[in-house]
Amino acid sequence: MTNISIGVIGAGLIGRKHIKKTIEHPDFELAGIADLDRDAVSAQYPGIAVFEDYRSLLDQARPQAVIIASPNQSHASIGIECARLGIDMLIEKPVTDTLESAADLLLEVRANKVRTLVGHHRRHHDQVKTLRRLLGNGLIGNLVGVSAIWAAYKPDDYFRIAPWRTQSGGGPILINLIHEIDFLRYTAGEIRGVSAISSSRQRQFPVEDTAGALLEFDAGCIGTVFASDSAVSPWTTEQGVGEAAEFPFSGESSYRFVGSRGSLEFPSLVHWAQADGGQNWNRPIQSQRLFASSIDPYRAQLDHFRDVVLGKAESLLTVEDGARTLIATLAVAEAAASGRRIDLDDRYEALAAGKYPPASQDTNPRKAS
Repeated sequence: MTNISIGVIGAGLIGRKHIKKTIEHPDFELAGIADLDRDAVSAQYPGIAVFEDYRSLLDQARPQAVIIASPNQSHASIGIECARLGIDMLIEKPVTDTLESAADLLLEVRANKVRTLVGHHRRHHDQVKTLRRLLGNGLIGNLVGVSAIWAAYKPDDYFRIAPWRTQSGGGPILINLIHEIDFLRYTAGEIRGVSAISSSRQRQFPVEDTAGALLEFDAGCIGTVFASDSAVSPWTTEQGVGEAAEFPFSGESSYRFVGSRGSLEFPSLVHWAQADGGQNWNRPIQSQRLFASSIDPYRAQLDHFRDVVLGKAESLLTVEDGARTLIATLAVAEAAASGRRIDLDDRYEALAAGKYPPASQDTNPRKAS
């Protein structure tokens, strides 16, 4: 098989991770990198073509595919240009910074029939695949509810080096909770309605430091999510699965999936049930730890993207799917700001039709971003 020629646009923290994984992957050939800080990136990657302008990368290196890891606000414009050139793309999360631009990108992707994958890497964990299979097979009966926590204390330097994180859009809802929203959509089903509350009491920044959301899923499942960047805890997915060196491993579960015949913890995959499928609160509940292997989700994501580009697999997370995650995440910020429940069906329908925002929507989603 001829290696797939690929370019990486953006060499920041996540971009460097993609560059490393691409260089190591036997089925990709890194055609070049685009980054505004061309000299520094060239020094870091000698022997690899580096371009200051991503258009030069596309014109001169002519990659078959690209990884877009640039700042969020440029995802749509770069993606649209790649789509018009027929270049398949892996776009880092969030797919775009606004829902209007996501709809514009989706129209171009459809018109040019390019293949896309959005970089919510957690979908590629073996533990996640195992959880989804167990839920789908009815191990715990009908899914009644799910509770989730993402709580960690971000140090002062985190805000000092990037002051935008203290402003609207820089809080845990759009930076961290978006991962949990995508994970819940993938495992518990589509989110249909959102209510939420947020607080900035701990840091006194203009943006929230803590938020709680009530989610309504298909088939009646109800979910609660708590997110904070100002609380010390072992309960984040990063710590639970050990997916990143900067998050010390805890092995603790931050999710509880509760069903009519039992419950599951994630990521530990502890199964709680009564003997013989019992459903009686007077009977003891026993636990069993189930097995799932641990893999590098970024390598698995790149493996999947290879198969998508070659037409051997349907994308696990298309631009439209990634935009639905963005819709639900922005709705948490909007619900917290407005104090009202947000229905999402009309927004999903408008996105699919390429007519975002929907005529019935009286709140501009840009305000939540």
